[in-house]
Amino acid sequence: GEPSNSGVTTIGDHKEIKSSPSEHDEEELADKILMAELEKQQNPVEPVKLNDNVFAVHPKTWCEHLEDHVHSAPATLEKSPACQTCGDNSESWYCLSCYQVNCSRYVNEHALFHGIDSGHLMTLSMADLSVWCYGCDSYVHNEKLLDAKNKGHIAKFGVPAVSVSLETVQE
Repeated sequence: GEPSNSGVTTIGDHKEIKSSPSEHDEEELADKILMAELEKQQNPVEPVKLNDNVFAVHPKTWCEHLEDHVHSAPATLEKSPACQTCGDNSESWYCLSCYQVNCSRYVNEHALFHGIDSGHLMTLSMADLSVWCYGCDSYVHNEKLLDAKNKGHIAKFGVPAVSVSLETVQE
């Protein structure tokens, strides 16, 4: 028979949710995302300490969900849009698949629930313009995200983000 499609890829001890779950394994996807959230709350990822006052998080530069879960951003994004479920606008996240706005896991977790219900795995934070992938359980920064991040930067600061190339830094 055919091998079962569990919706999860295991590489060593690391598990990643596949980008396109079938209807058959939507419940498994929801379970995996919830388990990852519970595990993260119990064992939070430690940022890298650069010095006594500065910490850094190193995002993934690629993730398997970029192609299927990141769509073109609308012409403009709002600076601090309200969650479409509860109305809170203190920590807004745009879904990068459908651009629905939801609140963070630290407010009412509507971005997480939207990811579970819809299978849309990537979100853009309007607080710091970071992108989180629920499938990889990681921050991600990749060229494919620059359109949405730049439109978020324009919404927050009124100007496009400045792009600095490595060549410019070395000169």
